[in-house]
Amino acid sequence: MIWCSAWRILLIGLSLIYLSLLGLSRPVGAAPLRMLTEEWAPMSYQEQGLPMGYGVSLVRRLASELGEEANIEVLPWARAFAIAEGQANVLLFATSRNEQRSRNFDFVGPIATTSISIYAKADDRVTPTSVAELDALGSVGVYRGSLGESILMRQGVEHLTVASFPQQSARQLQHDRIRFWCQADLAVARLLAEVNMGLDEVHPVLELAQIDLYLAFSKGTDPERVLRWHDALAKLQASGEMARLYHEWFPKLTPPHRIELLKHGDLSL
Repeated sequence: MIWCSAWRILLIGLSLIYLSLLGLSRPVGAAPLRMLTEEWAPMSYQEQGLPMGYGVSLVRRLASELGEEANIEVLPWARAFAIAEGQANVLLFATSRNEQRSRNFDFVGPIATTSISIYAKADDRVTPTSVAELDALGSVGVYRGSLGESILMRQGVEHLTVASFPQQSARQLQHDRIRFWCQADLAVARLLAEVNMGLDEVHPVLELAQIDLYLAFSKGTDPERVLRWHDALAKLQASGEMARLYHEWFPKLTPPHRIELLKHGDLSL
């Protein structure tokens, strides 16, 4: 009887040690990672309520590799950005870097490169040579919270028509409510198709910037967790799998050739 009691105590002790070791081996940053993106096809969008797109496919692939739950939410950009600015353990994609964002996010990527340009209807042969000249020629449609909006506002453009969704600006161009449309080349064809326009019905009249797009991790997310995402993306890029996925969604565009990790507070742009 004494022997049984001693054996039971030993088993309980071993069990407690085992559970303690399990706790020690749990990966750092095990809190759920909230994954947020926007309606910006074909980078990210919803189809029958399900998240789709290049960015969504890439994040799912990386999350699976890292054992993370990929519960991706598609939200209006302004709302997604506000959540990511105010909470730890948020992954926001795909986003560009600027000075303000570099203070609050760690960036992994780039996952895509895009040209931000001004478009006009194909039969409008206007050829502005500067943003100032563009502003004098008519209103520019832009998506609220987008990089295009910030570029144009920073350069003093006054005649902006700001939409809550990118499709609204395309529709406004279609119906001549704006003369110009600011959009990234990654999304132009898909957005036009959504409003029953063809790519041949518009043409670029002025390029504003060439931009890299990243996975952004909110301040407070464990650095080791961010590093694991970087390493997984670098591995995917080195294997050629990232380029293959990129060409599935953007067959005529060149995928990024480097992967980097830029920590918040790094203001080099």
